[in-house]
Amino acid sequence: MDTVVKMDANTALTNQIITKKTTLNKMKNIIKSFFIGSLLFLSSCEKEDGNDIRDEFEGNWLANEKSSLLDQRIYEVLITKDSSNNSGLYIYNFYKIGLEQRVFSTISSTNNNFLTIPNQTIKSYTIEGIGEIKNEEIILNYFINDGNEIDTLKASYTRDNT
Repeated sequence: MDTVVKMDANTALTNQIITKKTTLNKMKNIIKSFFIGSLLFLSSCEKEDGNDIRDEFEGNWLANEKSSLLDQRIYEVLITKDSSNNSGLYIYNFYKIGLEQRVFSTISSTNNNFLTIPNQTIKSYTIEGIGEIKNEEIILNYFINDGNEIDTLKASYTRDNT
């Protein structure tokens, strides 16, 4: 009987050791999972490298515009980033329609020097065009339709340093 009690005590001790090891392994796995999850979360929260191509476009520009209907005009425009679209820009005072009016444009995902002005209507003008930035200058080709006539335009934007 003494042997049976010793075996039961040994079995109980072995079971306790196995239970503790299993619990310890489970805790290690939980800690590992938490650590890996934390690293993944933190890496997803890191800022991008800070190179936003739209920075090249943002700011005050002097528009030198050649119009098929209005001849040549020179005026100021302001270009800002669209906070809800990583490739979006707004051009204020486009076609000299007012500082409070803005035209939406996007930078190409395949060539960061190309700009698209998708078809949109602002103050009864339907606007659409394309552009390119090179050597600190934006060259735009676009159409303005006021419902009666279509104006074909080419504009050159240069930095307004005043």
